[in-house]
Amino acid sequence: MILALLPVIATLIIALMATPVAKKIALRLKIYATTNERTVHNGSTPKLGGLSIFFAFTVGLIILTLFNKEVKILSALLVGGSIMLIVGLFDDLYNLSCYRKMAGQTLAAVVAVAFGFVVDTIYLPSGTTLHLGVWAAPLSIFWIVALTNAINLLDGLDGLASGFVIVAAFFVFAGAIIFHNLSIAATALVLIAASLGFLRYNFAPAKIFMGDMGSLFLGFALACISLKAFTLPETGSHAAVLAVLFLVPLADTFIAILRRVSEGRHPFSADKKHIHHRLLDLGLSQTAAVLLIYIATFLCGAAALVLFVADPRIALTLLAIILLVFFAAFAQLGCFDFVTRREYSAAEPCPPVCTGRPEALSRGAIRFGGKEVR
Repeated sequence: MILALLPVIATLIIALMATPVAKKIALRLKIYATTNERTVHNGSTPKLGGLSIFFAFTVGLIILTLFNKEVKILSALLVGGSIMLIVGLFDDLYNLSCYRKMAGQTLAAVVAVAFGFVVDTIYLPSGTTLHLGVWAAPLSIFWIVALTNAINLLDGLDGLASGFVIVAAFFVFAGAIIFHNLSIAATALVLIAASLGFLRYNFAPAKIFMGDMGSLFLGFALACISLKAFTLPETGSHAAVLAVLFLVPLADTFIAILRRVSEGRHPFSADKKHIHHRLLDLGLSQTAAVLLIYIATFLCGAAALVLFVADPRIALTLLAIILLVFFAAFAQLGCFDFVTRREYSAAEPCPPVCTGRPEALSRGAIRFGGKEVR
């Protein structure tokens, strides 16, 4: 038993030890996030935590591979994850345009699909299956890129993204165990350990941020393993289960795109109207808002598992109830209170666009070597 847990224990210890080192490197190189009109943190915070997460996860995954010989999982997550890490690093330092950022994310997703993280068949709550055929690879790539960006956008409060990944990965682990995807289950535990070690220093008040390099990598790894965790050879991927498990970040991202388009802005421009911002507007503290989203994610995960094993008729009823509850909750928070392009222009005549300029950042301007990167 201890031997089986060795990769997880090693990953946790390395993450706990590597994160302070990453903080020292960020301070020495003066790589940190500063406050601006779109951030909620105060002061300048080191922003290289993604390196410690990636390093700990890599070591844990290599140790895991020595036991189960899953070379494809190792190759896909490390090669694709490295691409995501590099894209995130350049975005942290130089604020890439969304087109360059999306190109790098797509390349990482293509690598993952090439190594087997692809869904050929989708199982619907009605009990029927849908064979994707030539759409299998494009839709798998879309899923990986979409969830990666959703986790990236969720990284707006101390401990939010890393804690969300821990909760969601736990249910990925549970789903993989139920259907005997043991390699995916073990990989999910390693991802939890890497995130947990980092969360020790990232929970409010955060001593270090993961940066885009961390949120992109975590989103990528979670997207890949979730594809396999809820897939059976007989039925294919349970797409509704994935949608429910990741309902909070996916719905927040989808609503944000609709909101920005209605305002006549670029769909990937930044704003301060995400669900976590709205919770703060209600008067909640950062910690309370983060814990509330943790709880919502846990409830989504529990519902996803029930949906996974339920009779099709029960599954359809449960899915409808979940969607109605979340629609009501998002409406109560004002997430659907869109304004027109004319109304937005009158209130804010110079909306940011996706050009890689500092004002498009959601976590603050980056300082590198003592100077703001423009």
